[in-house]
Order: sequence, then C-alpha cells, then structure tokens
Amino acid sequence: MVPVGADSSLKTWQGDQWKYGGGTTWGWYAWDPKLNLVYYGSGNPGTWNPTQRPGDNKWSMTIFARDLNTGQAKWVYQMTPHDEWNYDGVNEMILFDLNIGGKKVLTIVHFDRNSFSYTLNRETGALLVAQKFDPAVNWADSIDLKSGLPIRNASYSTQKAGPDHNVKGICPAALGSKDQQPAAYDPGSSLFLVPTNHVCMDYEPFQVDYVSGQPFVGATLSMFPGPNENGAMGNFIAWDASKGKVVWSKPEKFSVWSSALATAGGIAFYGTLEGYIKAVRIKDGKELWKFKTPSGIIGNVFTYEYKGKQFVGVYSGIGDWAGIGMAAGLEKSMEGLGAVGGYRELAKYTVLGGTLFIFAIPS
Repeated sequence: MVPVGADSSLKTWQGDQWKYGGGTTWGWYAWDPKLNLVYYGSGNPGTWNPTQRPGDNKWSMTIFARDLNTGQAKWVYQMTPHDEWNYDGVNEMILFDLNIGGKKVLTIVHFDRNSFSYTLNRETGALLVAQKFDPAVNWADSIDLKSGLPIRNASYSTQKAGPDHNVKGICPAALGSKDQQPAAYDPGSSLFLVPTNHVCMDYEPFQVDYVSGQPFVGATLSMFPGPNENGAMGNFIAWDASKGKVVWSKPEKFSVWSSALATAGGIAFYGTLEGYIKAVRIKDGKELWKFKTPSGIIGNVFTYEYKGKQFVGVYSGIGDWAGIGMAAGLEKSMEGLGAVGGYRELAKYTVLGGTLFIFAIPS
C-alpha cells in the first residue's frame, strides 16, 4: 500500500471541474469491528461526457476503507478511473473470510456496476481477484491484478469517439450488470447469490454546461437486452469469489432488481420485475417455489422469526430504472437517459404496487 499524498484527488481534475464533478456516496456501508474500518464506494464523476473532465477523476468510482474514529482513509481502490459509461461504484461491500493457501484472509467482495467482481484484502486493500460476472461485458477485457487497472477495449470508448458520436453495443449499460440491489453470502456453500442485469447500450456524449440545480448529464443512452441470452435481460447467479467464476446462472426475462436473501437451510429468495418472489436451491439454482404478486418487485427480500416460526417477506412495487423507462413511455426518449428499450412489456406488471407480502416457511 503506497501513500497517495496530499491533494491526490485535485491533481486528477482539470481546473475547477472537481467542484461539480460528482463522485458522491449514496449506496451501502459496511463496518469491520475488529479492524475498526468502515467501507463504502463512491459514485460516477460528472458530466457523463468524459471529454469534459480529462484525468482519472479521483476519487470517484472508488472503494474507501476509513478508520471509524478518525475518518482517516487507510486505503482506497479506484475501480473505473476516468469513467466513460456511468458505472457508479457504490454497490455493497460484503465482508467475509477467505481461505488462501491454508490461511484465513480478511476480504471484501464487491460486485461493481462495471460488471467486474472484486475480491480485496480488507485490511490492506490488496486486489486478490477481479473477474467478469457477466460474460457479455466488453468495455474492458480484464483487470490487471498488479496495477488494479482495467484493460480497456478502445472500440467501446466514449472518450475516444468524442462528443456527438454514438458508440454502439457497449456492455453493460449505464445501470450496470448489477446496480444497488444487494447480493447475499451463503456461509454453508461459500457462494454469493447475485441479482444481475443483462443489458447493453448505445451511448452518445454531448457538450453540457453546469448550472446549479439543473441536470448535469451530458449523454443520451439507449438500452437493450444483452447478447446470447435468448432475450433474457437478467440473471440470478451463484458466484465463487475465491476463483472469480459463475457456478450457476438462472436467466430471467427482465433485470433481477430485488435483493438476494440466503437462508441457513440452503435456500435463496429473490423477486422479479414480472412480480414473482422465487425460492431456489443454493447448491444448483433449481427453482423450488414461486408466487405471483400484483406488481414487479424491486424491494429487498427479508426474513425474521416470530414465536418459533420463520417468515419471509417482500414489498411488491416497481420503480428506479425500470420505473424511469415506464415513465418515459418505454419508447419515448428522455434527454440524458434515452429510451429504455426491451422494457416495453413491463407496464402490465405494475398494477397494485406498494403491497407487503409475508410468507410462512413450513416447519
């Protein structure tokens, strides 16, 4: 771990661009009580037009490990320097202990919007594993474990193409192969259960001026289903974080936008945008049960015990990126966001939202 020095972020922005350059933290936080470190990620830099903000734009798209008492950053790791695609880095940091060469290593697993899963030593920040969890990803070919930098594919660079050029077929789309929907870790199998998106995009940056209180986007996007999945726009996957491999994958018609829930009984639960809550067997992904709710599900599946009986619950109701697509008329382009292609059928899964469903687990 090498100290970054004073003004490490300011030096990577041009002029005063850092003052309105984004990089906010709006996602999840984790705390290790033994190390007394808090872990979180930062968001994308603004504007979405990368040519307007040359440099690495530190410390956007970054995992921070901070001392809880002092606020001092012990280490940082930037996943997507000089972001060109709106790949926020705020997704949850899952803490678990990994066995490497017979030794217990304290690690973090982070499924980033950019479609790579990162396994890092949570004490030192050393990068241990970084692999694609959606094979369709093409903005980068791989992550160099020594430097930590992505090996980018210039064919999908919006920086290289420049403003007013539409770069087509970028995978994943700006919503990422995984957005804020939380993954789950199953200690019994040492697998991570991950709700994912399988969506790609065309991305056209344009020049934009910053005006306080007004949208500061600078790109128009069109999104559509990713390749080689027979039209499926999402997958519920099991991930081996020690090897960086998908163990099994269960395709879904739309993005899987709910959380994952893993139980001690070897069962995982999640919801779909069609409105189903589903239970699958963790070891192989076999679907064991499903129930149709009145609306699409983007809420977090949860469980609790009452009077010796276990219950599982979820809120049925739709919003977020899927809701934006619907609000745009599904085919009508919105400035800065674009048409959300492939979600045209979602309207029929949106009635009677905002409903809580509770299910009892059989004894």
